[in-house]
Amino acid sequence: MVDLVALNTELLAAHATKDGAKIAHIYKQAGDDALDAGKIDTACFYFTHAYVFALESNCAELDDIHTILKKYGREE
Repeated sequence: MVDLVALNTELLAAHATKDGAKIAHIYKQAGDDALDAGKIDTACFYFTHAYVFALESNCAELDDIHTILKKYGREE
């Protein structure tokens, strides 16, 4: 289980430095954690945020995030 307080601290720091790839990674971590807990809607909320920042930064996780969103019917 991901420590959401620590993740939030990392997220704020990444926003402060405008590190879109790091922001995408953090949201993906939160989404992965929510999936592990069986919370599909919550996970997809995080993955959608991850996807936006991944698109903006063209980060390495872009395709993985997109695949997850498609798998859960969030893009049709």
